[in-house]
Amino acid sequence: MKNRLNVVQINGIKGIIFLACAAICLVAGFIVFPGFIMKSGWNLLSSVTGSIPSIGIIQGTLLWGIIIVGFYTFGGRKSLFVEFKSADDLSGAELDQVMQKIRADRKRDLIKRSLIKSRKIENNSQPSEDMINSWKAFQESMSTNVNEKSKSASEEDSHVDNKI
Repeated sequence: MKNRLNVVQINGIKGIIFLACAAICLVAGFIVFPGFIMKSGWNLLSSVTGSIPSIGIIQGTLLWGIIIVGFYTFGGRKSLFVEFKSADDLSGAELDQVMQKIRADRKRDLIKRSLIKSRKIENNSQPSEDMINSWKAFQESMSTNVNEKSKSASEEDSHVDNKI
């Protein structure tokens, strides 16, 4: 059996500097330079149309990243990140087991949703009871104020009648 393991050895400060320069060159060549091209193209389109704003190098690099991620996600011959499989790989019994799990999860979700809804209703009913109690207290205080005013008015009327 052939040994296919390659070992990269970094010796001293020169090796670290070389590795840093190689990483910087790769980033500049595959990320920053295409970002600069995107920025230039966008700003050219901006100057021609006059209806879109111009962008900087960071926005150009982000635009390049969006284009690359979109291409690798949805384009190309073979999708790298999104993969669709058919259910042909499953037997009938396995498919039934999967469907039973889905139904059980759906029932659990239904129970959770009903519990959450009942808690919301319960929480919403408490403030209304508080509002009713505060309204009753307000009505009682108003009725006592009205009763006191009517008593004082009747007493004043009786004093006025006695003076006449």
